Amino acid sequence: MIPVSPKTWQFVIHYLLGSLMVAPVAAYLWSRIKGRYQRPEWLPLFAGVQVFELAGGIFFTTLAVMQRNNQWFGHIGRPIVFIGLLLVLFQLGLDRLSRRILYAISLGVGLLAAGAGAFLNGLEWRNSLFTTTQSLVFMSLGTIEFRRMLTVEDDTSLTDRPEFWLLAALLIYASGTLIFNASSNYFLRTLPPHLVLIPWVAAAMVHAAYHLLLAKVFLCPKPSSS
Repeated sequence: MIPVSPKTWQFVIHYLLGSLMVAPVAAYLWSRIKGRYQRPEWLPLFAGVQVFELAGGIFFTTLAVMQRNNQWFGHIGRPIVFIGLLLVLFQLGLDRLSRRILYAISLGVGLLAAGAGAFLNGLEWRNSLFTTTQSLVFMSLGTIEFRRMLTVEDDTSLTDRPEFWLLAALLIYASGTLIFNASSNYFLRTLPPHLVLIPWVAAAMVHAAYHLLLAKVFLCPKPSSS
């Protein structure tokens, strides 16, 4: 078996799979141009989160390509995206006290993990505590919101509803990266140089699927008039 060089893995991660991070914002711009797609009330906030995530992703990738440590930016950018997505998820259902309590607890746990992870891991290492906690929060809330969505009477097909694609994206992202998030710093410390990027390729594949599903959120056609 011919060994794959680290530069090849970096090309796959940053340029092939990583380039799909533009998909949600591109889909949003396309939907604005065409104007025939659904625009639920929570969509503008979600679009803002995607624009911020794209800008942060470009900066994060640029630092990586320049072979400069980029984990300090992850300690800042990822919690901001986490907060934004929690606000979007909250808007999917009715504003009830029970939902406020649930989401407040989720926010508090996430921010506590972000602070504790920065203290324990340091800014030069990946905040594995926060990213793992984030995955668990999204898995829990995504499952709850999916269950609620299935019990609401709606004649629209599930796959024609923007929230379906949002929840599917979050569940795939959270479940697909959970083990990686929990063990990423272990990989960095223990794997030899010619193998260290392989787990990142697997994670990048999940991220690519995540971004494609998020793009579909903006591309759900409006229901045909009867």
